[in-house]
Amino acid sequence: MQYYHVDVFSKGPLTGNGLTVLVCSQFPTPETMLRITREMKQYETIFLKHLQDCEYRARIFTKDEELDFAGHPVLGAAAVIHRAHVGKENAEILFHLNGKDVSVASSAIDGKHEYTCRMNQGAATILGHIPVSDYLKLIEPLGLDVDNLAPGYPLQVVTTGLPYLIVPVRSGLERTGISSSAHESLVSSYGAKFVYVFAVDTMEGRTWDFSGLEDVATGSAAGPVGAYLCEHGAYREGEEIILHQGRFVGRPSELHILKERETGNMIVSGNVSIVAEGTFFGDTSPSEVFD
Repeated sequence: MQYYHVDVFSKGPLTGNGLTVLVCSQFPTPETMLRITREMKQYETIFLKHLQDCEYRARIFTKDEELDFAGHPVLGAAAVIHRAHVGKENAEILFHLNGKDVSVASSAIDGKHEYTCRMNQGAATILGHIPVSDYLKLIEPLGLDVDNLAPGYPLQVVTTGLPYLIVPVRSGLERTGISSSAHESLVSSYGAKFVYVFAVDTMEGRTWDFSGLEDVATGSAAGPVGAYLCEHGAYREGEEIILHQGRFVGRPSELHILKERETGNMIVSGNVSIVAEGTFFGDTSPSEVFD
């Protein structure tokens, strides 16, 4: 299989959120894709199968599981596909994921191996309003107390394909984290897959898996955060939101978010740098080069 290493939501190569993109003629078994993801030691790996023109079937894995949707893998994959169509300044790519179809518009930057990619996540859905009486039990395992919460901003579960418990804070972002894997079942009972904590004043966020591994820049959370902020009047539809993430793991990143006025769709965008490519040998199917 052909593989590419890319950095997403980057400010140039070796910044932003790293990702492995693999292109295959047939998907390996789920067990093999999980093993490959663990081998590559990135937060996520995306596997692509070419269908027609700029249309691809995609499957996304973390070291623990397959995800129905994720943001930075889709943006990174779009840049890789765009690069394959040499000479085109712009490209439109459609991905068929497990959970939904996602379209991405990609633009080349000055002939380099860098692209700006804009992902249409569709409309967000608010899945649940958390009772105030439940706040403390949800935030204590994150190292927070109720005094850290931002006044006027409730805890809610929001999704554009992957549901997040949104936790807006006015303080304490620097000390928050996942302290127990048992927190996963509690969060899940409210309909969320992950937790996203963000400081309202500075627009900086953090999220983790439930082993405590922190993500650098989370595209699947950016859409829900943007929708949440528009819902609560912090931003208007059509107004760009810049979300910062990754500072606490030494990879400061920028995620750009916009809620379209006409459709209500959440657009999440960022720069992608392609930093390496090669061939993956192992228990895989034969590689297929892009047309």
